[in-house]
Amino acid sequence: MMNKPLESIFFLSVWIGKWIGKRIGRGLKGLISFVLIFTLLLSILTDMIGSPFIDQLFYFFNTYLLLGMFYVYAYDWKSSKK
Repeated sequence: MMNKPLESIFFLSVWIGKWIGKRIGRGLKGLISFVLIFTLLLSILTDMIGSPFIDQLFYFFNTYLLLGMFYVYAYDWKSSKK
């Protein structure tokens, strides 16, 4: 069962996690896909940006996505396997 306040904070990660869970799978394969897709994508897109401010924003966004994915993996995907 998911926590409503945390679900509202991580709404983007929950939405992406549900999409990945349907198409790729829940569990380690889905988690690896999420991390690779978004970490690599953000790294490639922001590699040529020279502004430290924009780099910091993308760093926080990437951290938000990874924390949200941990939340989805720990609470949503694990509880649905039981």
